[in-house]
Amino acid sequence: MKFLSPLLCSFALVACLAGNAFSAVEYTLHKSANPTSDEQDAYKRITTVMDSAVKMYNTYSNLSKFINVYYAPGVPTAEASSNGDLRFGENRSYMVVPTAMHEMAHTMGVGTTSEYAATCVDGVFRNDKVQAKLREMDGPNAELHCDRQHIWPYGLNQASEAKSEQDLINHVILVETIYQQLFKVAFYAQGRIKSLGDTKNCMGITSSNALELMDCADSASFVKIFSVGDNPVTYYIQLGSRVVDIPNESTAAGVQASTYGYNGGAHQRYVFEGADVNTPNALFLKNYKSGHYLQAVGTTVVQNPKGSGDEFIWQLIEDTKDSSVTKDSSDIKDSSKTSIPLVRKVEPPTLIKKARFDAMGRMFTPARRIPRNIRLY
Repeated sequence: MKFLSPLLCSFALVACLAGNAFSAVEYTLHKSANPTSDEQDAYKRITTVMDSAVKMYNTYSNLSKFINVYYAPGVPTAEASSNGDLRFGENRSYMVVPTAMHEMAHTMGVGTTSEYAATCVDGVFRNDKVQAKLREMDGPNAELHCDRQHIWPYGLNQASEAKSEQDLINHVILVETIYQQLFKVAFYAQGRIKSLGDTKNCMGITSSNALELMDCADSASFVKIFSVGDNPVTYYIQLGSRVVDIPNESTAAGVQASTYGYNGGAHQRYVFEGADVNTPNALFLKNYKSGHYLQAVGTTVVQNPKGSGDEFIWQLIEDTKDSSVTKDSSDIKDSSKTSIPLVRKVEPPTLIKKARFDAMGRMFTPARRIPRNIRLY
């Protein structure tokens, strides 16, 4: 859908709008080696709006996504896909924050996935929790409508829909709720993942974003784990703003694991299988795409066919300081069972409230907050 009324948004990029430290919506703008003057101008505009849009998502949600952004003059307006690709065409009127946020919603699966298509029935989004969230914002009679690619209200299907910063905030909150409901994404645990191999070290992320086994006392070894889906349940392991990743989605044995921005791929998710050893929370980590298992090799982690050695066994050492997690008595199955249990009770994430800006970048006193497959334009 075309944005009929271009809204030239440029949010102030200041420290007070920094997002949740554990949110992980990131992007890379891919540029030509020798850009033309047209490309230089486009890159500058796209960077401005994407910086602002990403900060909005990271401030008001706990979503994770790595987005590859391109300037593609052949695109009539803008387009995005659920694999994380986002393209701006040459028309500068679409290089605005609402457009960027609208397209980012498509990278989150809104209007681009079979899960979305199955939930949008007869023009209404058929999910009670999503509808309840909208009613918190707009009152008891509000209803989220949809078509094959779009939602409204707060879909930002036209730039003119963004009449205030609150409209953009509501968009982010609604997209996060939709994402959680469509893909059943939830916080699972946090702490360390320790190898039971020779080193007894933990997975960690280096200053150069490499995945490395390091001292478990190192703050760089702190992980957050999120569950995805329900049949089967898989997990992704977040280190800072990146996740444990198999480069190039390789299914080959012996490939060294690394870290990368989360894009929802099967190569970034793992099946937790309980290990029959006398260690609590011991498990094997099976890559959901390759079927191989993570193995500790020196200071590195590689994927290989499952072996019998301790270097294939990992221990989840939970950080119990997080009061938002209430342990269920069935959280960890007996070690003789085949998999780690998939039930964990969590409270909804608390949004970080920051200084607010209107659509033209002007700071104002906040008003009361009202309680895969390409998508073209």
